[in-house]
Amino acid sequence: MSRADLDEVPPPALPEAMPTDIPPAGRLGQLVAAVVPIALGLACLAYSVSLSLGTPVEAGPGLWPALASLLLVGAGSWTLIFERGTRDAEQFSRGAIGIAVGLAGLVVFVLLISRIGFEIPTLLLMVLWLKVLGRESWLVTAAVSASTTLALYLLFITGLGVPLPRLAF
Repeated sequence: MSRADLDEVPPPALPEAMPTDIPPAGRLGQLVAAVVPIALGLACLAYSVSLSLGTPVEAGPGLWPALASLLLVGAGSWTLIFERGTRDAEQFSRGAIGIAVGLAGLVVFVLLISRIGFEIPTLLLMVLWLKVLGRESWLVTAAVSASTTLALYLLFITGLGVPLPRLAF
């Protein structure tokens, strides 16, 4: 193709914005979307401090959770202060159920890991996320769940020597 031919070709059309049938959240929804992360972040920060932050040279077990909590408080505060007038927030819909199920799966994972070890909860969480939430086939779910659990085992337990609770083999 010559340069003249290229100049005659029209540019590809930009895709239309995806139409959405989910109405905006409104003032109350935006307030909740800001206050809930702030409250959660403050509660997590208090718990992190109770674990001991340590020093800059020798970090305690609460240091990284405290930093993550501060980020959560900061994000919620930003939303509360600067994002009040936006119409980007959407009302809760049935799609929020999947998020709630995913979060519940994480809570169960945390509760199970100290009781039955690292491997089974990791495998079950991956199955939940892939099969139930992602609607993947059983073949993809089994392959990805098993390989991810193995990769995490090799990375954290074998490679880095992290003392995670494990099954007794």
